[in-house]
Amino acid sequence: MAYLSDIIDSLEKKYGIKVHGSRPNRRTTDGIHFFNDNDANIEHLSPNVLYLASFSKYGKCEVYGDVLFTGAHGDTPLSDVFYIDEDIDLIDLFNTCEDAILSYRRIDVEKQNLFSILHNGYGLETLLKTAYKYLNNPIMVCDSSYGILSSFPELNDSQNLEIKNNRLTVRSRYTEDMEQKKITERIYHSVYPFAAKFDDYPYQWIFESIRIKHAVVGYICVRCSERPHTENDLDLVHALAQMVSIQLQKDDSYRNPHGIKYDMFLKELFERYYDETLAVEQLSLLGVKPKAFYCMIICSFTKNTARLMAYHHYIQQLSGIFTNSVTGIFGSRFVTLIPTDTMEPMEPNTLKRLKTFLTMNNMIATVSHVYDSLTESYAYYAQCQGLLSQRLNIFNESPVIYYNDHYLKHILSTLNKTALVSASVNPSIKFMKKHDELNGTNYISTLRTYLKNNRNAPATAAALFIHKSTLFYRFDKMKQLFNIKLDDSDALFSYEYSLRLLDGIKSE
Repeated sequence: MAYLSDIIDSLEKKYGIKVHGSRPNRRTTDGIHFFNDNDANIEHLSPNVLYLASFSKYGKCEVYGDVLFTGAHGDTPLSDVFYIDEDIDLIDLFNTCEDAILSYRRIDVEKQNLFSILHNGYGLETLLKTAYKYLNNPIMVCDSSYGILSSFPELNDSQNLEIKNNRLTVRSRYTEDMEQKKITERIYHSVYPFAAKFDDYPYQWIFESIRIKHAVVGYICVRCSERPHTENDLDLVHALAQMVSIQLQKDDSYRNPHGIKYDMFLKELFERYYDETLAVEQLSLLGVKPKAFYCMIICSFTKNTARLMAYHHYIQQLSGIFTNSVTGIFGSRFVTLIPTDTMEPMEPNTLKRLKTFLTMNNMIATVSHVYDSLTESYAYYAQCQGLLSQRLNIFNESPVIYYNDHYLKHILSTLNKTALVSASVNPSIKFMKKHDELNGTNYISTLRTYLKNNRNAPATAAALFIHKSTLFYRFDKMKQLFNIKLDDSDALFSYEYSLRLLDGIKSE
């Protein structure tokens, strides 16, 4: 068996000619026959057979099947078939077509070789090395967060790749290009290999998802820089993807050496064993740089999805997405503590990478409010845990769920827990209150007056006995210091709710 398109490619390459006709997509041929007088009287020729014929003798026959005419010299056959203008000896043509079929049979041999390597436990790298002998193009196996799990030959590509958290990973600008060209989406939805083109490269790339049950745990990428790919190549890539899937389920080599330390640190942090100074010190000892703010993210598989690989496989990917972070395992959930310089939990590019990871692995994540003291981590951990338990049962939304979008419903279920109630206060209000207490400013009073006056600037300025320009200057300063958003109705509601909640906590 061979693909007709590959046979046509081999003819065009050998003879330097053009094979005319509608090129089929992944149609196969099991054998080659010479067209004869008996065939001319048959309405439908045998399927999956390529017939070779002289145009001068049979070109005006009306036939239905795969026929290749030679010597058309500018004429067009009566039937919808393939034809060559030049005269080519039919015996020589037959031998060339047979060579293409024999070449495909080599694919079956290579598949058997791959299976033997998998069965005998030679590992992922040997699988790729064996496939490379046939494909003659570099092969990479990537996880669902664009990290490189293995490759052959060894990669030395600083233009496309970078080191993140001691892992080789695809640079952000190329992952963005993949998303823009819908390549990531095709990897997720397609169960067969496909070729794609990038503007920066003259050659094509082959991609196929690596699946365990229904989840995409990674993908194969073949860089066709040494030779153009053929349809036969796609068959071998498909077999390789299946073998890699099995190998990854067997393989527990992607371990996180800091796993136990990370789990213990988070456990003791949530149990309040540390004061702030000691917590910062312990975080630094783990190789994570403390920052001005912190955020908790908890990831879990959706209700109908089970964990498919070793826990450390997922931890390694989360560590690649959040390079300065601590990830531990609590039950079947992945808990990540992220230090950040700003009041935004993550950059847009990081959010994209997280969404890709979650979508491919059938997972969701909850994101806490930002906070500024490690000793408060338990309350924000509980935010994510509670929200995750609520959303898992009704999941039909974005894979990343922010506590900020669900705080009111959550707070109603935790009114008897003061620490959790306090943690639901909008971080902008919390930091504004602290700033006023430390510096003698009155930003909280300004915001209260603005909300009390129906968010009307002239009325607010009059109530504060200041000029409107002074009020706007104060608003700009509040935006810089506390990231407040006075043009966002949901944010304004959150501020008003938080101020009322602070009043309630104060009165208790």
